[in-house]
Amino acid sequence: MPLVSPSERSITPGTLGLYENQEPLTVERVVVHRRRLQLVDPVETAFGRFESLVRLYPEITFRSQSGEAVRGIGECSPLSAPWYDGECEGTVDVALGFLVSSLTALGEPITGITSFVARLDWIVGHNVAKTGLEGAYWDAVAQLQGVSVSRLWGGTRGRVETGVTVGLQRSPGDLVNKVRAVLDQRQIARLKLKVKPGYDVTYLEALRRSFPDLRLQVDANGSYDLFDQEHLDALKCFDDFQLVMIEQPGQSDDLLDHARLLAHLDTPICLDESIRHATHARQAMECWGEFSTLSKLVINVKPSRVGGYLEAMRIARLCHDQGVSVWCGGMYESALGKAANVHLSARQELNLPGDHAGLTPYFTENIALSPRDQGGWIEVPRGVGWGLGDMQRVFESP
Repeated sequence: MPLVSPSERSITPGTLGLYENQEPLTVERVVVHRRRLQLVDPVETAFGRFESLVRLYPEITFRSQSGEAVRGIGECSPLSAPWYDGECEGTVDVALGFLVSSLTALGEPITGITSFVARLDWIVGHNVAKTGLEGAYWDAVAQLQGVSVSRLWGGTRGRVETGVTVGLQRSPGDLVNKVRAVLDQRQIARLKLKVKPGYDVTYLEALRRSFPDLRLQVDANGSYDLFDQEHLDALKCFDDFQLVMIEQPGQSDDLLDHARLLAHLDTPICLDESIRHATHARQAMECWGEFSTLSKLVINVKPSRVGGYLEAMRIARLCHDQGVSVWCGGMYESALGKAANVHLSARQELNLPGDHAGLTPYFTENIALSPRDQGGWIEVPRGVGWGLGDMQRVFESP
């Protein structure tokens, strides 16, 4: 297959239709707020179990040339240990120290998202920290313009489809009961089920017997060995369950073997942990074009995983241009991060339900009210910035 064309290098803020702030803004101050949020229900996946999460909120105060001060707030959403992408609350703390210094040390003004992101690029990786800072930038510019972030991002939808995720359960019977309770409480666009070897085929059989028409996908979090025949046989059995996709079955840093070893599956394969930036997305498409077909590839864009919202939009556009389905996943964000993902999903390129709703509220206490879902849909906040009302009061600077 020839190289994907146009490549990711041609996808710029201009071609994405993003608002480019032309007024020079000077970074006057950066404060990082820290909150430990207790989960309503502990979460168990293939990579671990956690009961609470630390969320970090970079708040940047910018000063315009006219002397006007404006604050923006973003969210960093790490897991409690480096299970998923090598990051955790400790690494985010360290990275923010370096990144904040790069924003404040020079004193040179910022014009547009390209110049802001360029201030962070000297740090390799640490995408969770970069995402929180970029979110603060977009919030501040939206405050200056008096519009929602989705307007700056070229979002055209007023509401987006959303689904819920069910973690690993002790038995197939427990899973059926859990899903039944979910469906009794609410309408959902789709359900995502966590799986791993030994917690897969019999669970899916029981679920499909009880809910034959449920829009269903599974997420393995890299728990299958694509060179183990028993694991490959189990993944092939997934074709019997009419799944929307199998998310990240193989190891987290792989692009080639997913395409080469799973081309015979009928069910589309979604890459999550494997995609760290737009170049990875393009390389994955070239692999699938060679060994299978792009119609069997799906990509999950999580801003925290790919280093920010601009990069997530670049990946989404590349997917759209190549006919690859794309959607926005989540990292158990608080209300701010969840709202940001909803704003992102308002763009037309994202064409599958995202991870924007929980079985219950994620946290016993939150920083604001999350966007509400109803009937499988969630409204895109319409207020200025993230559109979360009195959230700013929670982070009043000392």
